[in-house]
Amino acid sequence: MKIAILTSRYPHVTRTFVFEPVRWIEDQGHQVWVIASRRGSLQSSLPAPAPSLTTERLPLGGEVMAGARHPLRFLRNLRRARALGRRRPSATRIARLASLPEVAGADHLLAHFGPVGLRWLPVAAVARRRFSVFFHGYDCSSYPRKRPGVYQRLFASGAGILTNGEHTRSLLLELGAPPDRVGVVRLAADPAFRHASWSPCTGPRRVLTIGRLVQKKGIDDSLEAFARSSRAISEEWRYQVIGDGPLRGELTSLVETHGLKGSVELRGFAGRSEVLESLAAASLFVLASKTAPTGDSEGTPVSIMEAATLGVPVVSTRHAGIPELLPPEAEREGFLVREGDVGALSAAITRLMGDPALRQRWGEACRSFAFSHYSPQRHARDLVAALEQYGRVPRLE
Repeated sequence: MKIAILTSRYPHVTRTFVFEPVRWIEDQGHQVWVIASRRGSLQSSLPAPAPSLTTERLPLGGEVMAGARHPLRFLRNLRRARALGRRRPSATRIARLASLPEVAGADHLLAHFGPVGLRWLPVAAVARRRFSVFFHGYDCSSYPRKRPGVYQRLFASGAGILTNGEHTRSLLLELGAPPDRVGVVRLAADPAFRHASWSPCTGPRRVLTIGRLVQKKGIDDSLEAFARSSRAISEEWRYQVIGDGPLRGELTSLVETHGLKGSVELRGFAGRSEVLESLAAASLFVLASKTAPTGDSEGTPVSIMEAATLGVPVVSTRHAGIPELLPPEAEREGFLVREGDVGALSAAITRLMGDPALRQRWGEACRSFAFSHYSPQRHARDLVAALEQYGRVPRLE
């Protein structure tokens, strides 16, 4: 199968779930092109395939109909595409993109994130390529909250709608997506995490969080919970946060407020090898995700999959698709708490801090669940199957 993946900035340091599966799909014998709005920049320690092309400065000259197999149908669809709304791209640009060899030669076009799908919808219709859009989190939570009805034309087009879990699927159904057009394809951790093993350091024990410094990651809650737990435990514990974002200054102040300056490290972004090393040495992984005031929420955080795949014991919240990522007993055992409940979060952390055998046992349960429920091979296989099942040439009515 020939698949053209459509995305915005690529590769993107916080969207490993877009660029890492490219290799997994290719390993199963499929050909993949990546068409990005613009090229991203990553640390050298974070390897990723370069985009096949970027459209930011794509020349608009030349024979725009060169790739059209049926010129009259091409022009008819182009006229329909121009009627999509005020922010429609120019007819020349739609035609130029539809004629790209990577588009015209693909069996399927797969757009990551709803807004990207909206931009590529007229191109897919003009090129008459089977088209699917993969929704991940904000694009079916906060984004449509500000733009009611934004996806109605996409849903009505017959395009395939894919997402990463049952929670995000339910959000899409609430937005009006047709149930028979929405498929779930679970994400996975890179094979490197499956081949590594958990070996927490023998020095000061360490709690780890990986995520952007934004409201929905709940790092303010996990900092407060760690402060409470540290006061309840006689052993020395430290807390490391890998990631960066707009809340860095606010969280730095919060560290000082809680008197944690010597035991908390806001490390910033790290490459994949550093992330793997940090996870392997961590004693406990925490992600206190919650719905932001804007309505922004998670999908199924890959950082939890990575920690669980490695066998690190995970504490998290009943938020979005997170309960789908952990063993069913997580809530019963107190390791999956109500979002925003700092007391329950601290209690779970304190319990695991004080019981090495429990950490080992819960980490093994997380790893076993991860291995049986999400893997790179399964993701690639399910994605290709979903494209076949749900992807259609979109209609522009």
